[in-house]
Amino acid sequence: MSEKLLNVKEVCQYLGISEEDLRKLVGRGEIPAYRLGGTILRFRKDQIDKVKSRGIPKVLKGEEALSTVRDSRMEKLKDLLYFNDFYIISAIIIAILLIVIFFT
Repeated sequence: MSEKLLNVKEVCQYLGISEEDLRKLVGRGEIPAYRLGGTILRFRKDQIDKVKSRGIPKVLKGEEALSTVRDSRMEKLKDLLYFNDFYIISAIIIAILLIVIFFT
């Protein structure tokens, strides 16, 4: 039997935190999550129970929060390149071929 994964809204309600705080905690690695398609977050109930039992970590403020946002942007860029590498390489090859055809 397959296990039902929780979505962001369900985890936020269960832990009593905002979606923004949850995403920050996931970005820091304090709450384990699974990324589907590079952007969609899902959570296992037993892992969230462990986080709740040992206490919900504090959310970052100030400069630490900015570094988390930067890390998050880098992760998004890495995911973009990872999941779309075929299209990026194809576009580069097509652009090179068009330049060779029309400018030589």
